[in-house]
Amino acid sequence: MNSIQTSVNDLLSRQPKEWKLFKDNLDALNGVQTKRYQIGQFEIVAQFNPARVVSTAAKVDKASIQKRKCFLCPEHLPAEQLRLPVLDGYQILCNPYPIFPNHLTIPTVQHTPQSISPRIRALLELSSALPLYTLFYNGPQCGASAPDHAHFQAAPFGLMPMDREVRSFCSPLYQQEETFLYKLCGYLRNGFVLTSTSIDKLARLFHSLYMCLPQKEGETEPMMNLFTHFEAGEYRLIVIPRKSHRPWQYQLEAGKEQFLSSPGAADIGGLFVTVRAEDFNRLSSALLEGIYQQVCWGDSDINRMAACFLEKGCDLLENSSQCS
Repeated sequence: MNSIQTSVNDLLSRQPKEWKLFKDNLDALNGVQTKRYQIGQFEIVAQFNPARVVSTAAKVDKASIQKRKCFLCPEHLPAEQLRLPVLDGYQILCNPYPIFPNHLTIPTVQHTPQSISPRIRALLELSSALPLYTLFYNGPQCGASAPDHAHFQAAPFGLMPMDREVRSFCSPLYQQEETFLYKLCGYLRNGFVLTSTSIDKLARLFHSLYMCLPQKEGETEPMMNLFTHFEAGEYRLIVIPRKSHRPWQYQLEAGKEQFLSSPGAADIGGLFVTVRAEDFNRLSSALLEGIYQQVCWGDSDINRMAACFLEKGCDLLENSSQCS
């Protein structure tokens, strides 16, 4: 076991003993209700987790963010919250409102906006340092409750259904030596899967694909959620482009039609979090399908992005001789 993983295990062991809020929420997690939905060839696990209302209902508009203190800045972290410095300018924290056992948050030390382009290498490097985990990224309008402060999260590999299912829905799109790009379709949360034994080559492939993802006017980057895992010497990066931030039901006034769902990476990964009992009790396969269809792109949209990559993205790859 590497030194960072060992230090994380120590952090996870010490934190409940030193921070009552974290211990209480961790204990509550052990008793959350769950339901499983089989939709076609994949599974969605729904979780009723009232403590997550701080994230689901977070106001992420510019005015609201400016009014509050950044809860990921070191000077605003609770004194009881332990910090583990990693890489150059990141620190690992126990997430005080966990969705998973051993749920980690990995923010930058410096207060800087959530943005993936300059940090994709760091995400991949962290995945190799934490091979027992899936690391994930919420774009600024894709589930990030702190879009003003760059951060990743991590959950033990296998706790999100996507971890195990995704291979069954991939079809090859591009290959260059040991680096591959696949389309991910027929999965409701459609996108792309990138694999490589080289961080450099995978990062270059990601940047080329990034240029072909739709970006809304006024947004700082294409809307997306990312998942990465390192196993047997290979990096895997799942890119799920997003169509919208929240479903229309979220915006309704309180009533029987309102549904508080603000899908982030965990929800996209197949662990769908609800924070109110009435929403958890209303859930059905049809409602889940409808929400995913609102916030994620369909197969035909992914095919258009794939065509853009084959037309333009290949030319952007450094040291690439041809697309295959």
